[in-house]
Amino acid sequence: MMLRPPLVLALETLLALGLAGGAFLARRKRYQIHQAVQTCVVLANVVVVGWIMIPSLHHQLGAGNPPALIWIHAGAGALALLIAFFVVVAATFGWLRRFKPWMRSALGLWWVAFLLGIGVYYVLNVQSPPPAPAPAQDAPAANTVTIKNFSFTPAELTVPVGTEVTWTDTLGRHSVQADNGSFKSGTLTANGTFKHKFDKPGRYPYFCEFHGSKGGHDMAGVIVVQK
Repeated sequence: MMLRPPLVLALETLLALGLAGGAFLARRKRYQIHQAVQTCVVLANVVVVGWIMIPSLHHQLGAGNPPALIWIHAGAGALALLIAFFVVVAATFGWLRRFKPWMRSALGLWWVAFLLGIGVYYVLNVQSPPPAPAPAQDAPAANTVTIKNFSFTPAELTVPVGTEVTWTDTLGRHSVQADNGSFKSGTLTANGTFKHKFDKPGRYPYFCEFHGSKGGHDMAGVIVVQK
C-alpha cells in the first residue's frame, strides 16, 4: 500500500525538522543527544527511501520520462543520505576527527533535497493546469470519471453494456489501470483523458499506478457494467 503524496511530504517535513533540531543541539554542545537524534533521523530516512522513494521513482520511470526535477531531487537526496550515513558510521567507529565539514555538507544537501521534494510535489500534484479545451457537445457527463485530489469521482460508476467511459485528469500526474489488465492508460496530466469501451457486463475495478494498487487500495475505483 502506498502512502499518498501529502503524507509523504509531511513525513519528510518531520525528518527535516528532526535534522534541524539535531543541529541546534550540536550548537548547544549537547553532543550525545545530538548524535542520538541525528542517527535516528538518518536511519528513519533510509527506511523512507527504501519503502517509498525508490518504489515511487520506479513507478515514474515505468510510466515514461519523469520531469528532470525528479532526477535532480533524487540525486541530491541520495548524496545527502550517503554522506549522512557515512558520518553516523564514522562516529560509531571513531574514523573521523573533524565532523563539522561532513555534517554541514550532509545537512545542506538534505535541505536542498527537501526543498526540491516540495517542488516535485508541486509539479506532479498541485501545479495549475493550462486552460482546458472546450468539451465535446456529444460527451455525456454520466459516462465520465473525474481524476482529482488523489481520487476518482465517482468512485463507482454504473453504465450499460457498450458504453465508452471517459476519465479526465483535472490535476496532477495519474493513470488508469484495470485490476485484471483489460485496460490501461498512459500517464495522464492535467486535462489529459483516457477512454475505454465496455462491451461485456461485469465489475471492473481499477486503480492509479502512482497512488493506488489492486484490490481497491488508496486511489482506486470501479466500473459496473450492466446488461
